[in-house]
Amino acid sequence: MKKIKLQELKDSEILEQLEEARKVLRTSRFQYGVARSLENPKVIHNTKKKIAKLLTIQRERQLKVNPGERKSRVLSRAKRKKKNLARLSAKVKG
Repeated sequence: MKKIKLQELKDSEILEQLEEARKVLRTSRFQYGVARSLENPKVIHNTKKKIAKLLTIQRERQLKVNPGERKSRVLSRAKRKKKNLARLSAKVKG
């Protein structure tokens, strides 16, 4: 399914798709690993990509609901960088 079509899905539909894709992945891995009866091993790769797309859309929606969450993370990185620069300049002086 295209990412555009996936983004149009509701949250409950995304969860259903995610659950279904994980089941397909589990059975495909079993068939490939134990029984060696999987006709197309590319199914595993495609299913993993679909799961990643669904999780990405889910995370994007979480960030849209809580936009401050990401901002605080960026600020903490800036604070760490400033602290590291201060520590390095103290080493150079000392």
